[in-house]
Amino acid sequence: MSAMPGDPADLDAAAAAEALAAGTLSARELTAACLARIADDHHRAWLHVDAEGALAQARASDERRAHGRAYHPLDGLPVAVKDNLAVAGMPLTAGMAAHRGRVAAEDAHAVHKLRRSGAVILGKTHLCEAALGADADNPHFGRCLHPGHPQHSAGGSSSGSAVALALRHCPLALGSDSMGSLRIPAAHCGVVALKPSAARVSQRGLVTVSRRLDHVGPMARRVQDLALVFQQISGLDAQDPHSHSVPLAHGEHDPEALRIGVLQGLDEFGVSDVVATAFEAAVQRLAPEWRQRVDIHFERVDLGRWRRAGLLLAEAEMSLTHAQILATRPDTVSPSLRAMLDYASSRSAVDLVGALRRLDEAVLLSRRVFAQVDVLLLPTTPLPPHRIDQPEPASQADLTAFANFAGVPALTLPMGQDPQGVPLGMQLLGPGGSDLQLLALGTWMQPRLQ
Repeated sequence: MSAMPGDPADLDAAAAAEALAAGTLSARELTAACLARIADDHHRAWLHVDAEGALAQARASDERRAHGRAYHPLDGLPVAVKDNLAVAGMPLTAGMAAHRGRVAAEDAHAVHKLRRSGAVILGKTHLCEAALGADADNPHFGRCLHPGHPQHSAGGSSSGSAVALALRHCPLALGSDSMGSLRIPAAHCGVVALKPSAARVSQRGLVTVSRRLDHVGPMARRVQDLALVFQQISGLDAQDPHSHSVPLAHGEHDPEALRIGVLQGLDEFGVSDVVATAFEAAVQRLAPEWRQRVDIHFERVDLGRWRRAGLLLAEAEMSLTHAQILATRPDTVSPSLRAMLDYASSRSAVDLVGALRRLDEAVLLSRRVFAQVDVLLLPTTPLPPHRIDQPEPASQADLTAFANFAGVPALTLPMGQDPQGVPLGMQLLGPGGSDLQLLALGTWMQPRLQ
């Protein structure tokens, strides 16, 4: 095997897959390079690394390839997994002190499908406590540091997966998103993430935040790499009652043919001047190749009120999910999380029904929007990543939560930087089932935004 120039860990997923297929790189060389990067990490991106197991998986991939049995482009590619998704034989803490030492007995459905493709599971990554939060500070496992600006937040709750990608510890990662937990850290760290259409990827094996709002999805450095994971992990899971056969649209993704919507009135939703300026500059860089731009207004919409409704549903369901811990080991739950769950427990059934109805408003709004446009562009977060010596902004998930409430796919990709050089993100939203169309459009957009 001829040696490749440079460090294999610097390769994005598609380039690594090509090198593996061409025989210029082995899965073991690629995995060893990723493990070497991880060993030199001081950012707390990882809660558990299975170096021995990953190298064994890589050797098995090389053996398959040597005998002509490596049929999937993911075969031999290292993947990081957020530690609220079960990986057999590895910890499953969900970022909670009470779950230290808990080991998963079987793989989550999405992890199982990655294994079937031959992907190499490196280990488990950092997350917020119980996967609830948009910051990277876990009271039990420490703060996951931003890859380039440690004085700023890396975002959450899929913080470790985003940081690991940005530091080139791996070419691919798997996370979860309830109101922005994939997209917020991806935007903060300058990588990409897809929140799939509702019910498209099974939640089986995921520690629940909210069954209505939870989505398992891929993260990477390049949009084109997301499709490698998404198409493998998506599809009906007969053992997940919330999984459905959601048809995927293979529609038009030529920007000249698409009706592209741009959200207006950003100041009404608390979007800072810094983010709004970067968003408008990004739109202007893309606009010359558009023919059909449509300005979209969310009239009489209170995104903060919707976010609070979604948070109440998540808190109520988490109170049930973690009821035994709350009853027998309440001291292992941070005061802030305990206060949130206690608040939900004090609400009535009428309050919860009211929250559900508010989220139904998002479904109706999405239908009105996507009757006018094929894709909607908006910032990923209303504010740049905050400094870690400042409180986490309550509104940071306002622009991401809408896609969870509506059940539509959402892609985030880098759109520039704030004056301090910290990355900012842009979202692409489409109607349910338009995941592949968003990925194709995002693949066209990403190099034009760099």
